[in-house]
Amino acid sequence: MNWRLNNIKYPIYNLGEGKRIGIWIQGCTLYCKGCVNQTLWSKTGGKSINVFDVYNIITEIANEYDGLTISGGEPFQQYEQLMVFLHLIKTKTELNVYCFTGYELEELNKLYPDKLFYKYIDTLITGRYEINNNSNDNYRGSTNQILYSFESGKPVIIGNPFVSKKWSISVNKKSQIQMVGIPKWDELKKIEGDLKLIKINKKFI
Repeated sequence: MNWRLNNIKYPIYNLGEGKRIGIWIQGCTLYCKGCVNQTLWSKTGGKSINVFDVYNIITEIANEYDGLTISGGEPFQQYEQLMVFLHLIKTKTELNVYCFTGYELEELNKLYPDKLFYKYIDTLITGRYEINNNSNDNYRGSTNQILYSFESGKPVIIGNPFVSKKWSISVNKKSQIQMVGIPKWDELKKIEGDLKLIKINKKFI
């Protein structure tokens, strides 16, 4: 069973509590206006990789990390792969799981009535990004998005789950700076401008 991914990145120190592993899914048909991850929309981008190979990568380092965050792209548009992977992670590691989705919870319940994701995801951040409702907190892109935990098989709305003012930054083999985090309003434009002044190409994921 293959999974189309854009990136696996670690360590990251945002998008959830503590020291984390991040996985970015390739492909999304929700096309939110103002999305900062438009390179992840294409279903033919990224790389096709076996789910069990991804699992093996994560389990080799799992003991060094607090959690795993899955974003995209749209994770739920590869639902079968997502559930197989998370089943393995939750039964074989102690990692807590955060997952970002552009779908509302009600939509997910209709699309996937098995509700397996209730069992495998610790914190689910739901809702399409709305450019006119940009959020200045550090755990969601716009104020309409809702965070859920799952207790005894039922979704529970939660408030601010974590506080982190850190960006996770690295430089790839193409000398591109990669930054992981949820930007405040106009923050990316400012960073882009600052980088251009010193002739650095950027790539936000």
